[in-house]
Amino acid sequence: MEAHATFISYDSLEEALDGKFEESGSYHSLNGLWKFAWAENPDKRIAGFYEEDYDTSDWEDIPVPAHWQLHGYDYPQYTNVRYPWMEQEELKPPFAPTKYNPVGSYVRTFTIPEHWDGQPVYISFQGVESAFYVWLNGELVGYSEDSFTPADFDLTPYMVKGENKLAVEVYRWSDASWLEDQDFWRLSGIFRDVYLYTAPDVHIYDFKALPELEDDFRNGALSVTARINHYSERQQVAFALEMQLYNDRREPVWEKSKSQSLSMGFEPGQTAALSGNIVSPELWSAEKPNLYTLVVSLKNQHGQPIQYVSCKVGFRRFEIKDGLMKINGKTIEFRGVNRHEFSPSKGRAIGLEEMVQDIVFMKEHNINAVRTSHYPNHPQWYELCDEYGLYVIDEVNLETHGTWRYGQQEEEETIPGSKPEWLENVLDRAKSMYERDKNHPSIVIWSLGNESFGGDNFLHMYRYFKETDPSRLVHYEGVFHHRKSDAASDIESHMYTSIDVIEKYASNHPPKPFILCEYSHAMGNSCGGLSAYWELFDRYPVLQGGFIWDWIDQAIWTKNQDGVEYLAYGGDFGESPHDGTFCGNGLIFADRSLSPKIVEVKKCYENIRFDGSGLAEGVIRVTNRYLFTNLSEFECIWNVMKNGDVVAEGREDLDAAPGETAAIDAARLLETAAAGSAGDEFIATVRFLLKESTVWAEKGHEVAFGQFLLPVKHTAKVSHCVPDKTVTVETEGNVLTVTGEAFKAAFDSSTGELVSYAIADAELFAEAPRPNFWRAMVDNDRGNNLEKRSGIWRKASQERRLLSFASTSTELHAIISVRYALPTVPESYCALEYMVHGDGTLDVRMSLTPGEGLPEIPEVGMLFTMESTFERIRWYGKGPVETYSDRGTGAKIGKYAGLVKDQWVPYLRPQECGNKTGVRWAAVENGRGTGLRFEGQSTFECNALPYTPLEIEASDHAYKLPSPDKTVIRIMSKQMGVGGDDSWGSKPHSEHRLYANRVYEFAFSISGFGAQQ
Repeated sequence: MEAHATFISYDSLEEALDGKFEESGSYHSLNGLWKFAWAENPDKRIAGFYEEDYDTSDWEDIPVPAHWQLHGYDYPQYTNVRYPWMEQEELKPPFAPTKYNPVGSYVRTFTIPEHWDGQPVYISFQGVESAFYVWLNGELVGYSEDSFTPADFDLTPYMVKGENKLAVEVYRWSDASWLEDQDFWRLSGIFRDVYLYTAPDVHIYDFKALPELEDDFRNGALSVTARINHYSERQQVAFALEMQLYNDRREPVWEKSKSQSLSMGFEPGQTAALSGNIVSPELWSAEKPNLYTLVVSLKNQHGQPIQYVSCKVGFRRFEIKDGLMKINGKTIEFRGVNRHEFSPSKGRAIGLEEMVQDIVFMKEHNINAVRTSHYPNHPQWYELCDEYGLYVIDEVNLETHGTWRYGQQEEEETIPGSKPEWLENVLDRAKSMYERDKNHPSIVIWSLGNESFGGDNFLHMYRYFKETDPSRLVHYEGVFHHRKSDAASDIESHMYTSIDVIEKYASNHPPKPFILCEYSHAMGNSCGGLSAYWELFDRYPVLQGGFIWDWIDQAIWTKNQDGVEYLAYGGDFGESPHDGTFCGNGLIFADRSLSPKIVEVKKCYENIRFDGSGLAEGVIRVTNRYLFTNLSEFECIWNVMKNGDVVAEGREDLDAAPGETAAIDAARLLETAAAGSAGDEFIATVRFLLKESTVWAEKGHEVAFGQFLLPVKHTAKVSHCVPDKTVTVETEGNVLTVTGEAFKAAFDSSTGELVSYAIADAELFAEAPRPNFWRAMVDNDRGNNLEKRSGIWRKASQERRLLSFASTSTELHAIISVRYALPTVPESYCALEYMVHGDGTLDVRMSLTPGEGLPEIPEVGMLFTMESTFERIRWYGKGPVETYSDRGTGAKIGKYAGLVKDQWVPYLRPQECGNKTGVRWAAVENGRGTGLRFEGQSTFECNALPYTPLEIEASDHAYKLPSPDKTVIRIMSKQMGVGGDDSWGSKPHSEHRLYANRVYEFAFSISGFGAQQ
């Protein structure tokens, strides 16, 4: 059947206003258990299974919707660019595999409701991968391709009274698979809803609702075009079409419904149009998703309603004006994310629960836009975007990445290119998406697909959208690779472009507004440098935001040979080719728990900017970057911390319209800090909270915050004198021992190591501390070849040659000086100095002098190992989530505490995680309160985990990590950033790399505490 909008017939106005399919008497779900048989290729499929007398009672059951790979058949396969069959068969488009191309045969029976008698009966398959045939009662009904848009069939001619046998034959791969080479798990089957529906003999087959606004955005109009079908065409009929618009209180907007009387003869269909003006409509935007309900009804010649249909309507205008994309006259910034539909247990067969969870998380973290990468999503997703408020780029199910390569100049073997044999196919995909989704206000841009190069076929698709729907823009990033197709996109769209290139574009009078349809590749421990992009976007209005790649880790729950459940990635099912962990790019983990990356996203995507440059004059400035929201709609609260403890709190009443800046009087904050003593640190935190609950968050939810170190000169100076305690130094063999009243420290002069540190006979070290210059590689490190480039620093962490060991002492302290040569070429040198005080405090100074011309250093610090009973960590610094030098703006400075094991972050592949920046002090302790405290002369970085860096990077899955039998602490001067511009070559931004062209010096103190004296 021809594509149409998503709707159902209702018998009453109340049902239409509710808009729930399952409440309609015209809807009958076929979701549930179906009979299923699987064959490895078409030759081995069960022929004739669709015939009425073929018995399938002994077949296995399979749920619908579902992927058969997740129910014991076949195997999931994750590939990014490569077509999944390439190692098994050599093929060229459009031919499909035949040696291994599984076929799934589905059967179920149904009986239609009695009140459907005499009416047409249709079936809708909302999503089937990748191609399928349908039979009813042994008769071939039809065939369909395009995995991600509905395929509807007319079953009426094949229906029988009572029980009907429905049979479906699904092919894993087809000629259509050449157009579905998305970066995702290759899965198969009936993975979206299947349902029957009916309508009266004369019925609304389709309708388009077009809300429009006048140029001043004050008043609007709604036009509705409906297609009426007369199914039986037995006689001339008269009918009337009516429409009414209802506000969110279900009150009619017009005093009288808009109507048109029509008659229909024997022609196959008829189009009717209705329109009505609306005064001062509540406008729709992501900030204010105001919706109306449109109800269109069909009445018979007696004036009796025979059908109601409905949809949500939002009045908004999206356009390019003055070279910028604007929503309702305001220049938009897309604070966006790309989203695959995925669940670790259900694959792409997700339900409403997962969709709601996704959209709530997005709204809570200031995400205002989503790109449906790279196919039309489940229809309910758009309803949620309408309701909750997200701007949507809706993308055609088209990707042919495996047929082209970066840098090629012409189309060559690329499809669809300008090849005429592919034109109708891609146009059909565009039409199917448009017709299904055309009535959703959340969709502001149509996308022609993803990573399919260019060619004339994209120009044809562009023209189709512009002619059919001038109310929206058209996007296609592929023209960047083939400028001959530049006219196929209204927007200049890039992927993973560096900041300097983007700024050059913005500075040269660009012809089109710019977005990054993919950026900040969130693979593993990533999204470093995100704030730098948003500093740039804020400077140049033509840079209108971007969409992070991507939303959720695509990983599948499975079990290893020992029955341990784990999240699998490419290659874990024995499949080939595959692309490993490249499916682990999510801001949330596969199980829908939040990753630390999304905290940074929330901060960078804030709509409120803070400026503390006027603090010395007693002012904190806040700028409202919302488009339609006054800051008075939020509660503004503040507090002042003294050394991490809150000592003052208050609130402000701010009134700032969009684009305006308001000032917070910081005099009270400064007064609080003025009462401190020398050495005290005062930090002010300003937070904006929801005043009222919304559909996505409760009252009190934080939407933005700013933190400021208060610039106060303390007049009072308090002396913290501690009675001097003496030390005793003894040497026996290679061991030098420093003893005080309640501690003992021992050094091995043959290695230079601090081999023991005990307080009251409680040993605090399990292994001697050592200099450390290596971290467990993050995915981005692997992608930019850090190991090849800088692996010498891993060796330097494990091997060193003692050059000198010296000690001096007084009555009050001992100084042990150690110097090492490190096995770099040329050699590097590391010096350590321990000053041991009588109270047991160890002041540590470390310096690293790299050899000339060496590569950058992953980190500079020391590694300590304690027994696993030291399982708790407290710190004063940024938290509570992990932070890095290039990903820490979303964390707040404060006091935090937790278990060491909970500092582990479950990235898909084990890697560096759990780091803390801006640390003033940190303590690791056992359950009795005994432990070590680390304090820096300036802020430092700290990490406490149950594993060493080498153990982490040696394990390709978390279940392969050794049993946690220790606590590993790293105290660092610095660690390089995690990076994230992309994961296949980009390094962290230069300011977050530790170059080997300088000497690194680091000082901190260690002290034991808590043991019984």
